[in-house]
Amino acid sequence: MDPTRRIGATPARGGRGNAGVRARTGLRLVSALAPLLGACSALPENSEGVASLEVRLPVNFFLELERPLTLKAVARNGTGDSVGAVLAWRTPDTTITVDSATGAITAKYPTGQGRVQVAVVGSKPLATDLAKLVFTLTAPADTLDLAGPDSLDARIDATGVQITGFTLLGGDPLAPVALRPISFRIVDPAPADSPTVVLTNRATKKVADSTSTDANGVAGPMLVVGAANRTPPDRVVVEVNAYHASGDKIPGSGRQIVVRFLHQ
Repeated sequence: MDPTRRIGATPARGGRGNAGVRARTGLRLVSALAPLLGACSALPENSEGVASLEVRLPVNFFLELERPLTLKAVARNGTGDSVGAVLAWRTPDTTITVDSATGAITAKYPTGQGRVQVAVVGSKPLATDLAKLVFTLTAPADTLDLAGPDSLDARIDATGVQITGFTLLGGDPLAPVALRPISFRIVDPAPADSPTVVLTNRATKKVADSTSTDANGVAGPMLVVGAANRTPPDRVVVEVNAYHASGDKIPGSGRQIVVRFLHQ
C-alpha cells in the first residue's frame, strides 16, 4: 500500500507564504513554500533557491529506548532538483534528543511522544510541520517469539483459521513490549489480484496485513479466511515480521506458519 495524501504544514518562524505538504506514506514528507501546483509547474523558491524539503520517512514511528534513529532530508528547488542548503533538526520536547546537524534522534524514556522538525537555515526559513513527524516512545524490542505451533491442520470456513501465539519482548531481563505493530503476509500461494484466501484482523473483522501487541506484548490474532466463491488451496504459508523504525527486522521475524486445509 502506498497511498498519497495532502496534509498541512507550517512555515518556520519568520518565514512567509502558505506552506503545504505532500506525503507518500512510508516514503517521504515534502514541505513546500506554497501549495503544490500542476505536475508541469515549478514551485516558488526562497532566497536560498529552496522550494521544498523532502524528508525520508521511517518504516514506522516507534522510537525505541537505546536505539537512535537517523532521519534524512533533502532540499529541492522549484523544478525538483536537489540543492545545497544548511539544514537544522530540532525538537521542542524534553522526551527526546535531536542532533541538529545529523538528524539523529534518541528516546530518553520508554513512554511518551516526541516531535521533530527540520528547517532550511537562511533569510527565508522553510520548515516541516511539527505535527507531521511525531514519534511514539517505546521500550526496546529485541525479539519476536512464537509460543504456538508453526504448522496446523484446519477446515476453512467463513470464520477463518486463527493464527496467534506471537509475543514481542525486549530489555534485560526480557519484558513484554506493548502496542507495537506485527505484520503478516501470505507468501504461498503467491499474491494475486484475485486471491483464494485473505488475512483479516480478528478484532476489526476487516482485511488487514497487521495487528498490534497488547499490554502483555502478545500480537492480536489474525485469521486466514477463504475468499467468497473461491476454492481454497491445499495450504497457505503466512510470514510474520516486526520492524524497527529503521526498517531492520526485529530478531525472530521471518517465521512462517503453514496452514494445511482439510477439504471436505
